Amino acid sequence: MRLRRFAEGPTGRRTDDRLLLSFLFSLLLASPAPAQDAPRDSLPPPVTLAELQGRIESVMAKHKVPSVGIALVHRDSTLWVAGLGKADVAGGKAANAESLYRIGSTSKAFVALLMVLLEQRGKLKLDDPISQYAPEIQFENRWESTDPIRIVHLLEHTTGWDDLALRDYANNDSTPLTLRQGLDYTPRTRTSRWRPGTRVSYCNSGPPVAAYIAEKIEGKTVEELVRDWLFTPIGMPTATYLRDPALRDRMVTLYHSDGETPHDYWHVLQRPAGSINASPIDMAAYVRFLLNRGAVNGRQILPATAIEAMEQPRSSGTAKADLPVGYGLHLATYVDSGFVWMGHDGGVEGGITMMAYRPQTGLGFAFMITSGNGAAVQEIDLLVRRFLTRGESRPEGPPPAPMPSEARTRGGWYRPDNPRSQFTYFLERLVLLTRVTVSDSSLVMNPILGDSKTYLPVSGLKFRGSDEPVATLALTSNPEDGREAGIERVGYLLPAEYHRISTVTALLEIGLTVAWILGMVLTLVFALIWIPRRLLGRLKTVKRMGPRLWPLLATLSVVAFVLMFVAISEDLLGQLGVPTRWSWGLFIATLVFPAAALAGFVSARRAKPAEAGRFARRLGLIVSVLNLVAAGYLAWWGIVGWRSWA
Repeated sequence: MRLRRFAEGPTGRRTDDRLLLSFLFSLLLASPAPAQDAPRDSLPPPVTLAELQGRIESVMAKHKVPSVGIALVHRDSTLWVAGLGKADVAGGKAANAESLYRIGSTSKAFVALLMVLLEQRGKLKLDDPISQYAPEIQFENRWESTDPIRIVHLLEHTTGWDDLALRDYANNDSTPLTLRQGLDYTPRTRTSRWRPGTRVSYCNSGPPVAAYIAEKIEGKTVEELVRDWLFTPIGMPTATYLRDPALRDRMVTLYHSDGETPHDYWHVLQRPAGSINASPIDMAAYVRFLLNRGAVNGRQILPATAIEAMEQPRSSGTAKADLPVGYGLHLATYVDSGFVWMGHDGGVEGGITMMAYRPQTGLGFAFMITSGNGAAVQEIDLLVRRFLTRGESRPEGPPPAPMPSEARTRGGWYRPDNPRSQFTYFLERLVLLTRVTVSDSSLVMNPILGDSKTYLPVSGLKFRGSDEPVATLALTSNPEDGREAGIERVGYLLPAEYHRISTVTALLEIGLTVAWILGMVLTLVFALIWIPRRLLGRLKTVKRMGPRLWPLLATLSVVAFVLMFVAISEDLLGQLGVPTRWSWGLFIATLVFPAAALAGFVSARRAKPAEAGRFARRLGLIVSVLNLVAAGYLAWWGIVGWRSWA
């Protein structure tokens, strides 16, 4: 499954699949993701700025996107900077190039730039342990004595920490909290799940901890430091982390998918992770700063080598695999539609930002939309990238090399093992299982959901997609991390990382999952038969209804769980991050399921065939056993009794 846009979202969470939680709905229905590469490549590129604007406005109309702020730049000039549509629908106020948009996780790179500046000035080293500077910040790392968490891990998402809790995302206190107060709100998520510096897992508390270190060293707030050291010299005069009253008239309003219902302004709890407001003019200056390799009007704010280093990973398994792509210091290098790009994206509730550039051509862009509509972002993103690469031939990748003998032994089943949110891992580890086959000429990844992809050997244990100009996959081995046979695969921005599991384990898990889903389906179908018959008095001989009722109740609790997510899909954070009737309903559903599973098993075991009906008893017993297995699995992963607001 290719979640290529929106590896990020509100300060970094996946946006259009709504924090991976509505992902639950699609996974339980076992619906494969649609292929995206073919339609992305088949659309003709716009050839003029006027055509590009017209096609973007058509996308806006189709997807009910009120406004788009956009900047297209060359390292030597600004090609186009504008605000399209309405900054405020109800008031009828038009957007313009000075309108301020929320840029979400695109904000993170400013923390990385700040830390690189501190390193350049001799105030710290990125490889220093964070405990050296901020021992008062709570975190847990059982490998701290041998593998301490370092500053670079905060900036490359290699701490192993879980992402922020839902209660962190839901916090919308308009009183500006100090950075320390934000970090102290839910410190339990800062627990390393694996050895730091091995796997990449997107974590929004990393940048705030790094920013806190900068505040301690300089004795100023991160907002002051970024303003004085970056915004002002780069030429971003209106960029701000806070809702500046003096600039309130320039703020765009963010909207729900209907394009009319506004979102409240989100006062992000840990601001360095993603709260910057910036105009298209501000973003044009920022992208040109990156294209000019840290220089503005001939003044070198950062050495070119420092910018280049930010675009490549240095502390992760991706770096150790020597891949030319990957997630660096809050900037990433990746392949999109046959070209290598650098950049980052971001989002908040009701807004998404894309920022990307190609130093080799000196061209880049940023655009921000006032909607959380992922389809709209994908279409606009395609139009912009195709416009900037029009007339270019796709670079050819290195010719295929002979398949290494070691690679021939690396086929089998692989499980993803770098979950961003530990809560969703109970699903990811099952539905993202992938079968890898290796032939004399290629390596093929076949996920159980989604499309397969073929990779060609390049050098050593590195591989590239058939349409990719550089290696994007590597076979790895890291026994200390429990991954003697692993895979690093870089897609959009972030790597997906896997370890090999036995075929017996994979097939057993797949079989049990399919059997459980089929059992629930059969329970519902059977209920459509026996409930009407019961109401019509045609089941008078059935004395024990437990083998029928309890499995049905267990199934309905799962259905209710899913439907509740669907019902609140427009406001997951607001409904789940605090106690509401919806979050309490989900909590109750997670308790009803195991209770009904156990009651169904006991009832079916005690009932005689003549009392319950032979078929009903057998079906009830089988389904209840599967439900008990599922309940045990869910309890192991902390889903039973899940309090989303805790």
